[in-house]
Amino acid sequence: MKKYNISDNRIKIEGLFGFENHKRFRRYTDEILAVYPRLADADKKCAGVRMRFRTDSKKIGAEFRLSNQYVDRGMSFYQANTAYAFIGPYSSSAYASLVSADKPYKDEMISSVFSNSGMNDVTVFFPQNPAVEEVGIYLEDNATLLPPTPHATGLPFVFYGSSITQQGHTSSFLAYPALLSRAFDADFHNFGASGNALGEPKIAVYLAAIPKSLFFYDYDHNAPTADYLRETHEAFFRRFRETDRFTPVIMTSRPADDTDDTAERAEIVKETYKNALKRGDRNVYFIDGLSLFGDADPALCTTDRTHPNDLGHYQIAGTLEKYIRKEKILK
Repeated sequence: MKKYNISDNRIKIEGLFGFENHKRFRRYTDEILAVYPRLADADKKCAGVRMRFRTDSKKIGAEFRLSNQYVDRGMSFYQANTAYAFIGPYSSSAYASLVSADKPYKDEMISSVFSNSGMNDVTVFFPQNPAVEEVGIYLEDNATLLPPTPHATGLPFVFYGSSITQQGHTSSFLAYPALLSRAFDADFHNFGASGNALGEPKIAVYLAAIPKSLFFYDYDHNAPTADYLRETHEAFFRRFRETDRFTPVIMTSRPADDTDDTAERAEIVKETYKNALKRGDRNVYFIDGLSLFGDADPALCTTDRTHPNDLGHYQIAGTLEKYIRKEKILK
């Protein structure tokens, strides 16, 4: 089999803004890290990152070289330290293989070989927690390699939030950003930053500069107090709007009623929304987080009364999808 690496422009890396220029498996720029060095750990975590290509190779191999593997009490091994391969159209692709290690947490390399029939799109979701240092794809010697089929939604979704956004506490990569983007066949950038989404102004400017079709904005859980959320939430949004004036923005509050100030925090987020409407902004939307689990029992939707589990993320994605379609937010 012949090896291809990510320098081949037929292999598209998604979920890393600017990757085509800097060629690093990192989520932030050096400038952002210089201002907010506490994001250095989150920077290396490839939440939501994928590689995509199209091939007729009957056998496909994928391998990753990882560093900084560790046991995360909030995630399964399958979520934190493995990759997942899917074959077929992005919004209806079928599971093909788990890309894993023989010795969990110890092997530097994870790899898998899986089958393919015909000319198909292939999507491989990166591991969530360890730093990805190298990636390789193996195809049969006489196989064709092509760029992937473009997404139906022209511009990516961009998500900003806490460990919930970053895919924490699920058993695989299928957290609500991935599920929602799959529903709309959209690329997406996941800027969830566990414990470190604090609504800083330079982050607002950075995210505003990314071309996008939708922006999802939720860092309620990382705001240490309701007063901090009040001081930063609308300020972040207004700073974002200085650069990005028209992208639809969906604001949500926390999905689980796990503190005494949950309702107060929701009102703070809603106030940002109402003030935007008063200024004439017609591309802003608010969803109370307590509605995100839909008709499911909230007691079954989290692992710890805070972080949604697989059912919780599935319900959040479904609620957001229905809302986006009902409000006709994507033009």
